[in-house]
Order: sequence, then structure tokens, then C-alpha cells
Amino acid sequence: MFISSLSCIGQDMTEVKQNIDDLCSKKFFGRGYVKNGDQKAAHYIQMKYSSLGLHAFNNDNYFQDFSFNVNSFPQEVSFKVDKNALEIGKDVLPAPDSGSGKASGKIHFLKDELFNDKAAQQEFLKKDLSGLVLVYEQKHERNRMSWGRLLMPKMMEAVATVILFDGKLTFGVAQNQTPQPKFYVLKDKLTRENQNVSFDILALMKPYYQSQNVIGYIKGTETPDEYLFITAHYDHLGGIGKKTFFAGANDNASGVAMMLAIAKHYSTHPPKKTVVFIGFGGEEAGLVGSKFYVENPIVPLDKIKFLINLDLFGTGEDGMMAVNGKVFKEEYQMLDSLNTAGNYLSKIQSRGKAANSDHYFFSEAGVPSFFFYLMGKSWTHYHDVNDKTPLPLSDFQPAYRLIIDFCDKL
Repeated sequence: MFISSLSCIGQDMTEVKQNIDDLCSKKFFGRGYVKNGDQKAAHYIQMKYSSLGLHAFNNDNYFQDFSFNVNSFPQEVSFKVDKNALEIGKDVLPAPDSGSGKASGKIHFLKDELFNDKAAQQEFLKKDLSGLVLVYEQKHERNRMSWGRLLMPKMMEAVATVILFDGKLTFGVAQNQTPQPKFYVLKDKLTRENQNVSFDILALMKPYYQSQNVIGYIKGTETPDEYLFITAHYDHLGGIGKKTFFAGANDNASGVAMMLAIAKHYSTHPPKKTVVFIGFGGEEAGLVGSKFYVENPIVPLDKIKFLINLDLFGTGEDGMMAVNGKVFKEEYQMLDSLNTAGNYLSKIQSRGKAANSDHYFFSEAGVPSFFFYLMGKSWTHYHDVNDKTPLPLSDFQPAYRLIIDFCDKL
């Protein structure tokens, strides 16, 4: 079986790269909530399932529909400092939960002591914030829950809020929207008190946005009532206006490509157990699609022997991480032994529980689950505009062979 797997994936790397390129193209616009990118990606996966002969649980419908609220930025965003326009995506980004606004104001830096000194906070509450753009460092945003009840209502009196980032900007997806414009800006772009900032931003809140999980299966030949799940989220961060989008090559076009490669293998090498493939929507908005499945299972959760979730498969020279490896120790030992015997990857690391991808709600509901991701210093882009093709894909093939080997032993 090792030889046939190697031959199959060797022939398919062109197809793997094509799948990643397609999912990262401007047509899919970051697989988010501007230009219906996530819907286009879901239909793309549906087409792939159909071509591979995967069955749908509901006649010919591979979709499991759900909805959630999501904030979006359908028009171009502008942000100027002293009349110098900053580049969207590189120098400045709207915060995912930003509200709309068009205004200008003088920047006012919030000093570190404001966030931990009660006397400074009381003095701040007396300050007139009209016409000001409040600026503070990202480290304080992480701790906002500890000061938000006191300071946040007062900060809403300002024209806008700016959070300063070091090094690079990262984006996200929000299910809520603040009433105030809010931006992420590189630290070296705002350097002096009273610099003038002007901006124009339209934030569109989409309530009950319709999304879907894409589900197909290959029936087992010996124990069809036992199920293995192979999952990967297909959504990403979407885009801003008509030009700026987050391609999401490593996160997670690479994981989808791995899922489709495994589906192709089992379409020609029928598995003993039934293998279910799920492309999850809404992962970047808070694991929405996988949570919905766990609450509305098509295959009962107690029928799932094991779930393998795939995310971030663009590198691998530093090995692979098995999230939940310290929880499901017997399966981890088998995985590690298979890796050593097959000489697949440089190493397999394990960690405990983490709510960082779509395995989480399954695991919490009692489904044995691993979340696999490849590690490598050759790719440092994450949730930024530079996570785009081409990917290194340095250890995609051996990771594929290891996962097939592991699935066949479960």
C-alpha cells in the first residue's frame, strides 16, 4: 500500500498545487464575506467531491447549511496620516469589528499607565476626547477585558481608535461590530502626538449570513457503520473593497488540498471503514461550522471512531504537530511509530487540548480527535496579505503518506 500511495501522490502534486492556486485566486477573494468568496469555495469543493464519486448524505446535496452574523468591508478603505495615504493590508487594516465612519482628527497616544493605574484612569475620564483619534499598543488590546468596562465607554467619545502593531499586521473575522471606526496600524506610521489622521470606512454587518459545511463520504467495505472523519476548513479572511484580499494559501487552502488528496486516494482504494470528508465553513469566525455540526450531527458522534482535522500544510521541514496527542496517547504512539517506520517526517510533536481549529468541539463532545499541522520556518505568513501562493509544500507528500498509513491502522 505504501508504494501505491507514493505513486498516487507523486502523480497528483500538480493537482494539489492547482487546487491551492484555485482556492487562492482572486475569483475566490479570500474565501470570505465580500464577493461571496466562501460560497464559491464551497461549490468548488462540492464539484471535487462529485468528480471523485463521494456520496452525499442527503441525496445529491453535499451542503449542511447554517448561518451566523459577520462584519465585512465591501468598499475601499482609506486612511491618511498628514495627507499621506497608507497602504491597506501592508500599513493599515480595519479592525475586524470596526464600525463605519468618515472623519479626521488629531492622534492622542494612550500611555501604558492608563491601563493599570487607577489615578491615571480617573484623570482620563475627565478628558475631552472630541476630535481625537486614540492610539495605543496591541499589548493593551489583549488585556482589554480587564479595563474595558471603565475605559471603553469613554473611548467611544473619540473620532476613532487605532491599535499599533509591531512588525506586521494580522487580520481576522468578527461576528460583531463596534459603533466606532477602529484600525490596526504599523507602529512606525504614527510617531508624534497631534499628527492628523483622516479616514473613510464602510463596515457592513451581515446578520444571519448563510454558510455551509461541505460533506461527502466513501462507504467502508468491511465495517461501514464505523466512521473516520477527515476535515479541513475552507473559509479564510476574505477581502476589503475590490482590491485587497487574503488568499489564505497555508491557512487553509493547503489543508483543503490535503483533504481532497486523501479523498482521491480512498476513491480508488476503498477503505474498510466509512470515511467522511467535511470542508467546514465559518472557522475563522469562531469555529462556527464545526460547532454547528457537533450540535446537529448527520453521523451520530458516538459512531465516529476518530477525527483528523487538517490545517496549515504548506511547509513541514520541522515536522508535524498533533494537537490532542497528549490526550489520546495510544493513538499518538501509533502515529509516532508509523512515522519512524516509514521515515516520513523529521519528527511528530504532541500537545494537549487547544481550541484553535475545528477538531475542538468534537473533542469536547467525546470524539477522539487529532488536529494535524505542519511546522516550518520557511513560511512565516499568517492571517496577512502575504499568505499566498506558491507555498513551499516541502513535506506535503510524506505527511500525506503518514496520514493514509495512520487512517488505515485505526
